[in-house]
Amino acid sequence: MLFYNISKFFDHPYREDLAVKITFITSVLINLLIWVILYLKIYPLSYLTEYGQIFLHYNTYFGIDKIGSWYQILFIPALGLFIIIFNNIISYIFYLRERLISYSLIIANVALQVILLAAAMFIVLLNI
Repeated sequence: MLFYNISKFFDHPYREDLAVKITFITSVLINLLIWVILYLKIYPLSYLTEYGQIFLHYNTYFGIDKIGSWYQILFIPALGLFIIIFNNIISYIFYLRERLISYSLIIANVALQVILLAAAMFIVLLNI
């Protein structure tokens, strides 16, 4: 029974759809880029500051309002990875019933990764 369920997963038409493949690969590559940028740009800065603290949030009204350890910045790509996994699971479930919902979710993956990339770049620029 378990083998049947596993083979049913791999034979699903969702896995053969070109739009699903392209958006999944794109969102994973953007998420990987966020991990690399934050690690390469923020981690070395933690040694240059006192107590390894970096700026985590900037507000136009109050200026810098959150300071923390360098590894707290990795919440951004971790959130992006969670969104990719969650949206793809929900998209897989809806694929045969309602393809519009499925495509909307996988396109939202790419859009959200681009937004998270912009947020990561702003934080890197804030700390440089």
